[in-house]
Amino acid sequence: MLNNLNTPDKTPSSREPSRRSVLLMLLGLGLSSGCSHFTASNRFSLRRKQPTAPAPPQKNCHAYFNPAIPEVLRQRVLILPSGPELFNYPSHQKLINEVAASIKTAQLCDVATPENYRLEAQIDAILQGKFDEREIASVARRFAADSIALIRINEFRTVTPFQINLSIVFIDTSETVVSCSIDGIWDLGDPATRNAYLKFLSKSLGVPQSYDSIYLHSPHYLTKFIAGEITMEIQSRS
Repeated sequence: MLNNLNTPDKTPSSREPSRRSVLLMLLGLGLSSGCSHFTASNRFSLRRKQPTAPAPPQKNCHAYFNPAIPEVLRQRVLILPSGPELFNYPSHQKLINEVAASIKTAQLCDVATPENYRLEAQIDAILQGKFDEREIASVARRFAADSIALIRINEFRTVTPFQINLSIVFIDTSETVVSCSIDGIWDLGDPATRNAYLKFLSKSLGVPQSYDSIYLHSPHYLTKFIAGEITMEIQSRS
């Protein structure tokens, strides 16, 4: 019997894939490779570390506020030196006067700075709650003060680079409790503090100041700088 079916062509060319098949295969491989690369790139970009926000400028002083007292300063604050060993030190009264002037300029309240007067109670005792409430009430009546601030210079390095370490306590006379305490160290040997002070000098004097500026050796401008930073710290609660 004759078989009408054609015998398959067994020539070598028949066993090779067609040109169209090869092109389709290459195209599929290319698309697959491209998609996998795109997906991997997306995963890499998602995992890439996001840029961090710039660090906030260093603070030379830190305030601790009493949450029970809504305002640090009332209508009138009395500022006094604390620490008998520094009571007659001229820089102590100079710093008090600058803090008072800075608070007035910021229009936070009225300020009184009587010289040659101080409380018997000292800062450390006040922070421990060990003080005579009758003395606070008496002083408040005498000077019509709604708040009393005690400033103590803990250290004053008078050779360059200058450094001042101080503590401040604010007493609310109506409640006879501490409303705020501030501790600060201003060391011009610290680059961040030095840069902040140079910016302050440039703004105050109206001209840029260099690292060898003679004003870096001026206690007058340094106390102004410190007073301004203390005022801004108080304003952060206002």
